Amino acid sequence: MSIKRKLLFIITFSLTACFAFTQDYSSYYQGINKARKAIALGNHKNGIEFYYETFIRYDFVFARDCYNAIEISAFENDTIRLNYFIRRGLKQGVSFQLISSIKNLEKYQGANFFTEITIQKDSLANIYLESINHEIRKEMNEMFKVDQDLREEYYSRILFRRIKIGKKWEELNRNQVHRIIEMTREHGFPGEKLIGIDTKAMHPKIGDYNLSAGMPIVIFIHHYSKPNTSFNSLLFEEIQKGNLYNEHFATISDFEVKFGKSKHSNFGFFSFKQTRKNENPLKIDQRRKQIGLITLEEENSLKSVKIISKFWNRLY
Repeated sequence: MSIKRKLLFIITFSLTACFAFTQDYSSYYQGINKARKAIALGNHKNGIEFYYETFIRYDFVFARDCYNAIEISAFENDTIRLNYFIRRGLKQGVSFQLISSIKNLEKYQGANFFTEITIQKDSLANIYLESINHEIRKEMNEMFKVDQDLREEYYSRILFRRIKIGKKWEELNRNQVHRIIEMTREHGFPGEKLIGIDTKAMHPKIGDYNLSAGMPIVIFIHHYSKPNTSFNSLLFEEIQKGNLYNEHFATISDFEVKFGKSKHSNFGFFSFKQTRKNENPLKIDQRRKQIGLITLEEENSLKSVKIISKFWNRLY
């Protein structure tokens, strides 16, 4: 084989391997779901191990999963895994203040591992700050502000005066969604992996406790509160890359189906943030499986668990 052909083979192999890795978040969701199902059955220690085995295989993991892993390991007094999960949470943008407020964690605050984390917390948080695209985050913050300002103006008017504002808002949503699609094609979906998690400092309507990149999801929700063309074929690929949270995809899709009046094709209904009559639960579960969501029955079982925060009950 010539040197030129060898170089071509190496480059092709490297790109293929890199592409394959970015597509592998289906196994991430499988691991998280194993942890959740184990916890729902009371097998907390198994749940902890499923979280750990999943996290160590990925450079990026979702902040909400880190938070749940911290909660369950603190409850089970597993200080080895707790040490790891707290550090991982800080690297994913979970604030030390929020972590410190977790139930059952106060008893560890005098422990050696926790003292070390306290000393290192800023350097761990800097790893998160260096990993996100601050330019796109800034743009998304501004998009969200404009959306919310127009929303406030719309709902502050009496009914017959909302028409003009409503049309302006619809045009804004349409343009913003198209801009997000542009971002997605160039950089990947502007989700948690790309722009980090929303904080109260970014907008007064945002809470630090949501641990989510929910701003673009709110814009999509507003856009799909009326029939509009779907971008689900593109967004579906972003789930596999870890750029778009699977629960966020399900939220967008549910709004598309609920308010789309069957005018545009879409991925289908997940019964995640909306309800609809006469939906076949088996088909819903099939769709859920495609994007790495637990079944409807498993989700109902998980709702009764009091040890972990139920982030999936929040809109975004």
